[in-house]
Amino acid sequence: MSSSAETAKDLAKNGTAESIQRLGNLVRIPSPTGEEREAQRMVEQCLAELGADVQVHEPDTEQLFSRYPNIAQYPTHWQHDLILPYEKLPTFDALRESGLESVLNYDGRPNVVGVVKGTGGGRSLILNGHVDTVTVEPVSEWTKDPYGAEIEDDRMYGRGTSDMKGGVMAGIMALTFLTRAGVRLRGDVIFHCVVNEEHAGNGTLDLVRRGYLADAAIVLEPTHNRVAVSHTGGLYWQVTVPGRQVSPGARWRDGKLDGVSAIEKLPSVIQALLDLERGYNQRRGAPSANDGRALLSLVMGKVGGGTYETATAREAVLRGSAYFAPDAGSVTDVMMDFRSSIEKANAADPYLSKNNARLEFLHHDDSADQPPDIAVAAEMCELLAERGDDAGIHPGPFCCDMRHLVNQGAVPSIIFGPGAIAQAHRSDEYINLREYLGCIDRLIAFIPRWCGVEEVH
Repeated sequence: MSSSAETAKDLAKNGTAESIQRLGNLVRIPSPTGEEREAQRMVEQCLAELGADVQVHEPDTEQLFSRYPNIAQYPTHWQHDLILPYEKLPTFDALRESGLESVLNYDGRPNVVGVVKGTGGGRSLILNGHVDTVTVEPVSEWTKDPYGAEIEDDRMYGRGTSDMKGGVMAGIMALTFLTRAGVRLRGDVIFHCVVNEEHAGNGTLDLVRRGYLADAAIVLEPTHNRVAVSHTGGLYWQVTVPGRQVSPGARWRDGKLDGVSAIEKLPSVIQALLDLERGYNQRRGAPSANDGRALLSLVMGKVGGGTYETATAREAVLRGSAYFAPDAGSVTDVMMDFRSSIEKANAADPYLSKNNARLEFLHHDDSADQPPDIAVAAEMCELLAERGDDAGIHPGPFCCDMRHLVNQGAVPSIIFGPGAIAQAHRSDEYINLREYLGCIDRLIAFIPRWCGVEEVH
C-alpha cells in the first residue's frame, strides 16, 4: 500500500465517529422508493465535498423502453407499487395509455453520479449503490424508530441501514478519506447512487444507457463484506381466477352446479405452480442444484377474492414472486414456463378450460452470472485473504442492479458490501457497525490497488 493510502487508512481509523455520524444522517432521511430526492441531496453534498465532479440525471423512461425493450420496467413508487400488470412485457405506450404516468415517473427523482478523476494510466472503477428503500409499514411491528438511527450493542437500527445506505456511505467515506490523504489515483472512480432499485432497477439501467461505465464495478449491496459474482433473477406475478357469482340458493340448478366460486378453483392454480417449482428443483447437473441451492424459489404472498359471504366469488387473485438461479435460464425462459404451468392448469380443469385463469407479471429481473476468476473478484479476494477475512466466492441470494452492469453494460462486477440481506425489508432492520467500518477499510485498501496510485516525489 502506498504511503498516501496508509494515511487514508489512519484517517479512517481516527474518523470512525464521523463515518458513523454520516451514516446516521443518511438513515434519518426517509427515502422510500419514489421519495428519494432529499437523501440524494445529501449524497450530492458528500460527493461534492470530497471533490468529485457531481452530475445529476433523472432516468428517462421513454429512452429506457426504446433502448432496452425487453429489460426496462415501469417506474415504481411505494404508494403505487406494482399496479400495472402485463402479460408479455411492459411498454412505454402501455404506461402512457394507462393514465398512471402521473404517479409512475422520475420527476424530482434523480440519479447522482460523482466522478473522481484519475491522473491517467490506471483502471477505472464503479462504486454502485441505491438510496431508495422499501416502506416502513407496518410501523407497529417496529420496536425502534425506523428513522432514528439508534445505536445499541454495536448495531445501528433503521430502514435502509443494511439495504443499503450502509454500503452507499461506506463507499462515500472510503473516497473521502482517500482524497483527504492526498491519494492521487491513476484510474477514475465513478460513484453511482441511484433511485428505484426496488422493483425496477431503472436507475442503474439509465446510467448504463448514458455511458457511465468502467473497467470494473463493486455493487455495495449487503454481503457481510464477502464477494459474489452472480445473483438470482426474479419475477413478481399474479394469477386472476374467474368465478360465476350466484347466491347459495342459485348455486345448484336442476341438479347441476351453476355457481362457481373463483376461490374453489385456486387450488388447481396453486398446485400447478408448486409442480413447476418442484420440477425446476429436481433437475440434476446444474451448479445450483449441486451445492444445495434451489433453482427456483416460489413465494405465494397474497390472495384475495370475493365480496360477500353469501355469494360465490366472481374473482380471486393470487400474487407472489419467484427467485431463480442463473442456471435456471433467462428471465424470458422462466416467464414462458410460468405461462405453460397456468395453461396446463386451465386445460386440466373443465371449468377453467372454458374460463381461463389469467397470468400476468408485475416485474421481472434477469439474473447475472460471471466466471469466478474475473480480475476484480480475484483481486478483492486476494486482499481479503491478506486480511484474514473470508476470501471465498459466494452466490448472491438476491436480485440487484449488478445485472445491468454485467448484462447491458458488459462491466465485470462483484457484489461486496456491509450488512445482511436477512435484515432487508423487515422491521427493526439494522447493520453491524464493525462490518460497516470494515467495509470502509477494505475499500480504502482496494481502490488504490485497482486504480493505481501516482506517488508524489
